[in-house]
Amino acid sequence: MFYSQLRDSRRDDDELAACIERVVNQLEDTATTGDRPGMLLGKIQSGKTRAFVGVIARAFDRGFDISVVLTKGTKTLSAQTVARLNNDFQTLIEDDHFLVFDIMKQPGRLTRSELQRKLVIVAKKQVDNLRRLTEFFREDYPDLKNRKVLLVDDEADLASVRFVRTKGSVDVEQGKIAEQMDDLRRLVNNIAFLQVTATPYSLYLQPEGYETGYVFKPKRPAFTELLPIHGGYVGGDDYFIGRDLEDPRAYLVSEVTRDEQNALRRPDQRRIHPDRVLTSPNTRGLVRAIITFVLGVVIRRWQQAEAGERKRKYAMIIHNDTQKAAHAWQNQVIEWVFAAINSAAVNQPDTLNPLFDAAFADLSASIEADRGRLPCKSEAFESFIEALEADDVVKETVNSDKDVLALLDDKAELKLRTPFNIFVGGSILDRGITIPNLLTFYYGRNPQTMQADTVLQHSRMYGNRDRRDLAVTRFYTSRDVYDRLYSINEFENALREAFASGANEQGVVFIQADSNHRVRPCAPNKVLLSNVVAVRPSGLYLPTGFQTISGRNMKAAQTRLNDLVPSAALDAKAFIEIERQTALDIIDVITGTLVFPDAEFEWDAMRGLLDYYSDVRDGGDGKVLLLAETGRKLSRERSGDKSGLSILGGGEIRRLVQDPNRSKPALILLQQEGTAALGWSGYKFWWPILAAPGTVEPCIFATKVATD
Repeated sequence: MFYSQLRDSRRDDDELAACIERVVNQLEDTATTGDRPGMLLGKIQSGKTRAFVGVIARAFDRGFDISVVLTKGTKTLSAQTVARLNNDFQTLIEDDHFLVFDIMKQPGRLTRSELQRKLVIVAKKQVDNLRRLTEFFREDYPDLKNRKVLLVDDEADLASVRFVRTKGSVDVEQGKIAEQMDDLRRLVNNIAFLQVTATPYSLYLQPEGYETGYVFKPKRPAFTELLPIHGGYVGGDDYFIGRDLEDPRAYLVSEVTRDEQNALRRPDQRRIHPDRVLTSPNTRGLVRAIITFVLGVVIRRWQQAEAGERKRKYAMIIHNDTQKAAHAWQNQVIEWVFAAINSAAVNQPDTLNPLFDAAFADLSASIEADRGRLPCKSEAFESFIEALEADDVVKETVNSDKDVLALLDDKAELKLRTPFNIFVGGSILDRGITIPNLLTFYYGRNPQTMQADTVLQHSRMYGNRDRRDLAVTRFYTSRDVYDRLYSINEFENALREAFASGANEQGVVFIQADSNHRVRPCAPNKVLLSNVVAVRPSGLYLPTGFQTISGRNMKAAQTRLNDLVPSAALDAKAFIEIERQTALDIIDVITGTLVFPDAEFEWDAMRGLLDYYSDVRDGGDGKVLLLAETGRKLSRERSGDKSGLSILGGGEIRRLVQDPNRSKPALILLQQEGTAALGWSGYKFWWPILAAPGTVEPCIFATKVATD
């Protein structure tokens, strides 16, 4: 039995083995087609490759003869896939049971004995690769068309189901690559089709004739199997859900300024100069990231030595741009940073104390929250200086297939040469490249339009990570980029939940606001993925990253709000009902009291969601629940939690707001003391939070839509 042998060598747990068995059962029992594929739905970096390799082995046990694995269109990813298959199937290959090859690198004319083996063929989703694959079945080995074939479409998202408009035609046609995949499925007589993805947007965002109404249901797969999330997985919920300070994940994200990230995009020594590289505001976040990374590695390796464990090597990624010119500038800046740090380490180590002290305080807070051990500060500083003096920090640029292939190890993962490895990367890091032991991610990609599936694939900090590493892990990005990443993560979670609930029969609500701020249905294919607000049942939507106004205008606004907020709601620890218009009036007044220096808040989305959830046209009664709490003293520094959970607080209030049986929308008002000592303007202010009902479908509000 092929899978039992593979399972023993990889030590697959019972949950994964059961998932693999269910997938193969359904591939045998269910007719899968291009319109109705089987789907294995995982999360980014959650072990999808491990799962589909197991599916291939189990399918071969059950009579399948050939598996075609389609990968994203880069040499690096196809090489990594071939290396992974060769590694997992090594014994079966050596015993002449399996033959694994890239369609563009065939091992010569296949012999009769080779054709009797189980074949695993890897092909990039690229026109020449797919044409060669079709020729393989149609012309080279036509008898193989009658074999039982499993087609695995890895990363099966918008790149696989793509639609383009032919010039001079009003018709929308399927993209060339997807058309070639359809040709292959028609060519082979007995083929099962499995899509493997973490970004299933293409099933929702198709240019179909949708029915009029609010709820849109996707083109449903023949079956959807959710990949179990293993205990070592670190993902979006770790980075984007607010945590109490007693949780090490509360310290994962460090904000850098948009001005800094822009200064790193093109050479300009007026903004970044080698003589001021350690003190310039345009390098402050980058310097902090590098210092904290080196210190984090020092601390983890000290912990491992103390525990008698093997000391490990670690990685840092700087992914600010796709352009090679920008990478050259960033490399130059990093060289200046290290030249300045190394010079200080050798000649005047005490001058590094302020940078070291800030990094040590930062990491100490999260390590203590994790109940971990720390070396004494003097010992940590000594090891930190030794690491710099030894010139042990390796810096590599990763911006082409040629570069990456030279940097891969025998597992096709980025090779870690020393304990400290820094990679400056471009778009080649977007998908699939495995970076082991990633501790620090400096991310500044900020295009006008962020495509959700691509941005999620940038999330190299996701994956199977040692949870003990989380205490020294940091993600550096600007407020506006963080806000967009948060929104995209919520969008992904909302769609995943729709699939998880009743085999995605429930559907998802897509809405937008009209010119009168009333909501109306929005066709999913019109949604721009970077301009969405996703709210799940009982989910929260609230402004963050703002400052408050002061003076006469603030006093006038607070007086108006005192009149609008019923006194019966104040600190009642219970909901009262108000009219929808009253809730909208409260939001309108609060809008003028908050100022957003970086990323604007979508007030229309808050109004639109409130309008939709209370709309009598969709079963509402025009009422909104209100809860008002006073005396809150949250600092501005700790006010960036877009999930709203840490801002809302715990205890009875959170249980009340997150009641899954609540059928009406809720407006929560938290009056903050707003003192200057807490980082605010010095005036009390009301912080609004919209809480979706617990009984509704996931909802996607389109803040902008594509034109025809």
